[in-house]
Amino acid sequence: MALLLAATAAVLPAGASPPIPMTFDAAQARRQATSPVLGASSADLAAAEAQADAAARLYRPTVALDAQWLHYQKTFDLSLLGALDQVESVASQLVPGIIGDLPGVPGEILQLINARLRQTLPEFFAALPDTVRIRGSQTTLRPVVSAVMPIYTGGAITASREAADANVGLVRALREQTQDLEDVQLVQQYFGVVLAQQAVQIAGETRDGFELHLHNAQLMEREGVLSTAQRLQVQVARDTAQRQYDRAQLEYDTASRALARSLDEAAGVTPESPLFVDRTPLPPLEGFITQAEGGHPLVAQAEARRRLAGAGVELARSRYRPQVFAFGTYNLDRDSALPIEPDWAVGLALRYELLSTLDRRSTLSAANARASAADHDRMAARDTVADLVTRTYNLVELARRDFVTLDSSLAAAQENLRVQDLGFREGEAPASALVDARNLLGSARLQRAAAAYEYVLSLASLLAASDRYDTFARYQRSSEPVTTP
Repeated sequence: MALLLAATAAVLPAGASPPIPMTFDAAQARRQATSPVLGASSADLAAAEAQADAAARLYRPTVALDAQWLHYQKTFDLSLLGALDQVESVASQLVPGIIGDLPGVPGEILQLINARLRQTLPEFFAALPDTVRIRGSQTTLRPVVSAVMPIYTGGAITASREAADANVGLVRALREQTQDLEDVQLVQQYFGVVLAQQAVQIAGETRDGFELHLHNAQLMEREGVLSTAQRLQVQVARDTAQRQYDRAQLEYDTASRALARSLDEAAGVTPESPLFVDRTPLPPLEGFITQAEGGHPLVAQAEARRRLAGAGVELARSRYRPQVFAFGTYNLDRDSALPIEPDWAVGLALRYELLSTLDRRSTLSAANARASAADHDRMAARDTVADLVTRTYNLVELARRDFVTLDSSLAAAQENLRVQDLGFREGEAPASALVDARNLLGSARLQRAAAAYEYVLSLASLLAASDRYDTFARYQRSSEPVTTP
């Protein structure tokens, strides 16, 4: 640990804040809060849900207030032929009665007046025009409330609502896939730093071991017990170990900076949760496959696309059917209404498209083809998920077995180094055997850590693929922590 702290301090700029210790659970909560990718997918899901909510109201009436300011002129041509004939007939019948009632007028004069009026009336009415033109102009404000409510749309509204709901399912599945990728990526980064920490520690201890061997070799060379060639072998091995330590430091710096950026932590992050391995085998593969086929985001996406395609088929079919709407209007200012405008009106409207620029038959054929493709995609998604679960399941099992078998290899490497070091100091073992023994021990330690890292990463991938990632924390708590031996 002292070597790791020294390595961490070496890569910190002067005056920089030390890294923040953080468990994996805390890192996961931080990633949920700061990930721009998850933020974007959450916004996409909110937008899809809002669209579905809007589509759910398509059955409601549309009510609008129209207000128009206008200046207009209207001309009416009224025919007077019928009216004049009736007036002339009535006048001819009334004149004798009116003339006969004049008191004090001699009869001969009344008859003369009557004759003259009868002769004049046709000429008078003939002089009147046959038509009268009335022209009026007005400036007015026309406020009208109108409402339209669909009664039957041939299934178009139902298909639109189904498409909106399916789109929500698709976007939600995409977000779940993004969440799974983010979870697995965090496992890769977080425990990758843990592996890099152990690699620095192992490389440092290997280098320190070669420093001790070199010191012993120099003493033995001065005493004439060891040749210069063998001392040089140890020195070359020590220099190689130093380069490996420098490389491990830089790899640790790269991994830790990547983790800090992904968690939006400028000061850096020091992982506190160790690698882990559960030595017991996993439950049967079939259980993982069954759950994956029912809950993996790829399967959910394929199912949502199938629903979208089905809604497209229904929408294409609705173009063959009539549409019925109820409507109504109400004039809020009857005094300013145009002569031809009603005060209010209600009614039903039926619309059937006889001819369209869009070929309805081809549109329906295309929708059916997309639905068929969606069905095939759904079956392919199930196969893909089953293959993914099988592959990651086997990777977990392989990493577990490697880790278990490395116990004996590590013990043998430690014993081999002890024997070779003792033989080297007694002059019975060559320097090359000591160098190989030290390198074998470092390699075995690093392989053990790498096997634990592969187990953790494969386990996270398997749980994400089988819709069981919520059990990752349980595996972490119940498994054996893996530290540097």
